[in-house]
Amino acid sequence: RERAKGDRKMVYSAHVGAPSGAPSVEAVVCCGRKDPQVAAFGHGGVFVEGAFFYKPRPKARDRYENERRFLELICCSCESGEPLRAFVPNFYGEVERDGAWFFKMDDLLHAFSLRGRHIADLKMGLRTFAESEAQSAKPRADLFERMERMEERLGSSVLTDAERASRSMTKARWMALRDSLSSTSALGFRIDALLTPRAHLTAFDSRLFHTRARADVIAALRSFFPRRGECEGGSHPRQAAAALLARVRELRGALTRSAVFSRHELIGTTLLLVADETCRAGAWMIDFGVTREAPAPLQHDVPWVPGNREDGYLLGLASLTEMLQELVAADEWD
Repeated sequence: RERAKGDRKMVYSAHVGAPSGAPSVEAVVCCGRKDPQVAAFGHGGVFVEGAFFYKPRPKARDRYENERRFLELICCSCESGEPLRAFVPNFYGEVERDGAWFFKMDDLLHAFSLRGRHIADLKMGLRTFAESEAQSAKPRADLFERMERMEERLGSSVLTDAERASRSMTKARWMALRDSLSSTSALGFRIDALLTPRAHLTAFDSRLFHTRARADVIAALRSFFPRRGECEGGSHPRQAAAALLARVRELRGALTRSAVFSRHELIGTTLLLVADETCRAGAWMIDFGVTREAPAPLQHDVPWVPGNREDGYLLGLASLTEMLQELVAADEWD
């Protein structure tokens, strides 16, 4: 049984955008069905029912308020014509299911083939930590142990002598190191997870956490698309790359026109890429738990220095656009 929160039962019918009826960016997992996409993208406790996706309400108060507020700003802006409504999942408010509260959204993955589904999780921006987190000095043993395991796969030393002596590191150091080891700091985005019929890669159990060089990022991005032998109906993987390139260009145009985007600092957000064996493709923005309103409009295309609140989102989108252009123009596939 589903119950809306108080009298806040709101239905936001945001225009989803191409492809018609395509899946929701958040709807990449289905715990109730033990879908392997849960492990791929790190969303626990979610489930899909019919055409809807249910995401557990964030436990941290600030993340809960940040995400709810941003979704409402985008999806409630029917009269203002907010450009980002085509790039953010439809949001139906908060509902209670069996004593737990969830954000209810469209399951945008519903229109893509389950058998031949290809999904990529891209973390956007030049940094994945808020400025307040950069000031954290609390030592964390768990983060040290995770980085120690990652260091073994990396094959080189990144931990300091002081960190080894205390067997701990701060969250600020952890996140800055993660950003510098990946393509975040250099290119303005990184690939955090890939799920295709051929592979299931996450940042912590694969090469993705240290995929930094531009050529390596392009290779990883290319592996997201279906191979020629996987495409159906005479379609070609170049069609999926071209469709995604068009979608990303549309997103950039929407971002530059959006007053909501200019007023918000987007940290740790995901750009979800989806394609299938028919070579349809789409992209949506999700994960707004660390998205905060800025005291003044942001440019989003300049470097971050402490205090300016810039996130570099448009720089990452520009890097992605250039890579997709190269893939569309590539002579060989497979």
